[in-house]
Amino acid sequence: MDHIEHFEAARHRRRGRLLNDGQRDLADRLQDRANRLREQAGDDGDSLSIRDAVALAAVQLGLAPPTAGPEAV
Repeated sequence: MDHIEHFEAARHRRRGRLLNDGQRDLADRLQDRANRLREQAGDDGDSLSIRDAVALAAVQLGLAPPTAGPEAV
């Protein structure tokens, strides 16, 4: 098992206790899309925050963007 596989397995173990299978699948898809968006933005010389990448990924996947968390209050 290489470093990336180990990280992915640990991530699933941590989240696995909190999310059901459907939620875990959605979270993985959202994370993958957000990571690709951030990579693409970086290739263009721009930057994209994690929050903006997740919101854009949610819209692209046909979901409502995340609402502001407690830190926005």
